[in-house]
Amino acid sequence: MSTNNDISADEVSNWFEEEDEAPVAGTVALDAAEKYARSQLRVVRETKDYQLDYLRHALQPGRELIDTSPTYQRRLRWTTKKRSLLIESFLLNIPVPPIFLFEHDYNEYEVIDGRQRLETIRDFLANNFALTGLEYWPELDRKRFNDLPNVLQKGLLRRGLPAVVLLAETRDSTEDDLDVRRVLFDRLNTGGIRLNPQELRNALYPGSLNALLIKLARSTPFTTAWNIPPYVPNEENEPSEELLKNALFASLADAELVLRFFALRDAYVNHRQGSLRRILDRYMDENARVPEAVTTAFEGEFLSLLGRLVALFDGTPFRLPTTRRPSRPLYDALMIALSVAPNLDIESNAGPIRNALMDALRDPRRYDVLVGRGNTIESVRERVDLAAEILQARA
Repeated sequence: MSTNNDISADEVSNWFEEEDEAPVAGTVALDAAEKYARSQLRVVRETKDYQLDYLRHALQPGRELIDTSPTYQRRLRWTTKKRSLLIESFLLNIPVPPIFLFEHDYNEYEVIDGRQRLETIRDFLANNFALTGLEYWPELDRKRFNDLPNVLQKGLLRRGLPAVVLLAETRDSTEDDLDVRRVLFDRLNTGGIRLNPQELRNALYPGSLNALLIKLARSTPFTTAWNIPPYVPNEENEPSEELLKNALFASLADAELVLRFFALRDAYVNHRQGSLRRILDRYMDENARVPEAVTTAFEGEFLSLLGRLVALFDGTPFRLPTTRRPSRPLYDALMIALSVAPNLDIESNAGPIRNALMDALRDPRRYDVLVGRGNTIESVRERVDLAAEILQARA
């Protein structure tokens, strides 16, 4: 159940806007003509038309020719009515916008845009949902595919879904060149809602690290700390309405919060520079496919640190006394500060530490350091240093 203590969708949107790119120190400015020459995309474009009968077989579990993993791209799901209207469009032979596929290897595709359409087709033809809210075929409401008259079944299977397959490269591949897939994912979104930074990372950097971020974001200590509905079995396939309405979950901001711990801790310890967005992007890129031993260690460390802070603050760490909502800057500060000094005996000094934090939050200057709007790596360092002092408080 949503409460006033939840992080709102507007707040999450502001979080992502605060990550706006800034020039990185040391980047060489290029002449416009040189930049044009170096950043040109070479896009090989092929147009196809997939019959729904072909997609019914191609998207069956275990033989997917097109990746439609639930963890791919955004977590937002179409309602049953919206899915039904897509099926109605096919029945009426109304043109449907094309899906966009990126061929990253021979005959291996990533969905740039169109996952909802593909999953709707797959699920309806597998009798997984009944039509509802139809505008021109109301007599078909509450019917599944197998309930349709035979002539409609055959007609539907003959309909086509247009697809644009893209194979893109840059002329040169350097750190400052355009990331081709990033451009495609960011710009070719026919749904009208651009992917936020973490949705882009989720799409661009699949692998063991991304899977770990999503797993940790559904752990009990994390969902408790951030007031997110707890994990329930099979939610990957049938998420509850309450979960889908949670702004942190729906936007993948929960996974970004986990990423921030690992990436900003790395930047803090190794004195990395750059905008926060670039720091987060680079960390995911460089660690996308770390071995299982590393992710296992990461998981244990994250849950241990978070568990200690949850216990220290009686189940509500990172929450401000004025709003009773968790603070992202305070989360960054306390998690990283404890991680670089894991031997601190915070358990025996819980009272003094809680008092020290309250004192800091009552002081305007220190409040601004801990939870202010400063969103640079320099402000993160200052924040962590102050949090480290607080965690060292003694009676």
